[in-house]
Amino acid sequence: MPLALVSELLEWLRPFFESFGYVIVSVAMFFESAAFTGIFVPGDVILAIGGVYAGQEELDLAGVIACGAISGNLGTAVGYLLGRRYGDALLRRAPILRRFEDRLTQAQASIASNAGKTIVFGRFVTGAAVFVPFVAGSSGVRPRTFFAYAVPTMAVFATGLSLIGFFVGNNVETIDRIISRIGLAGLGVAVLVIGFWIWRHRRRPSDTPSSLGGS
Repeated sequence: MPLALVSELLEWLRPFFESFGYVIVSVAMFFESAAFTGIFVPGDVILAIGGVYAGQEELDLAGVIACGAISGNLGTAVGYLLGRRYGDALLRRAPILRRFEDRLTQAQASIASNAGKTIVFGRFVTGAAVFVPFVAGSSGVRPRTFFAYAVPTMAVFATGLSLIGFFVGNNVETIDRIISRIGLAGLGVAVLVIGFWIWRHRRRPSDTPSSLGGS
């Protein structure tokens, strides 16, 4: 999100946060985490703004964190359950998702074999969190596995962003920079993990003939 838009969002939301801060955080994190609506809803930025107002004693920090974590997990659950119910049908038919078809196909292949890592790292990767719950559901990841990783990851995510807003305060430029770097760092880790997985699995077929020949 452009920095100017973040600044405008902070000022525009100020009067609403005074009366409906917890509701705004909850709604934003729900839609940011649900299937595909996160493309349009900057839930991470709004959660950090909630932390800013908590630092100004207009909201309670624990309340902001709780709203972010609970609503984020509810949105994630909805995305996952939609994936299990509708699967590939919605992915292939939704016009807005056609340009992401290759990325979604790769994500499905990756999450099927690396569910835990993809769920955890995907939460911190800019743009990936929008797709991970739905793709996990459509890829057949078991509910126990999905929620075992998704729930604590969301709690860490909500706590971290709320604390960023709480301690950084009104310095929107710093907040935007930190959020962007978290996304880039997560993207870098995800690329390394997926790259290692591809390298390891590509080696297996070449190792098999040599071992057969030696016997």
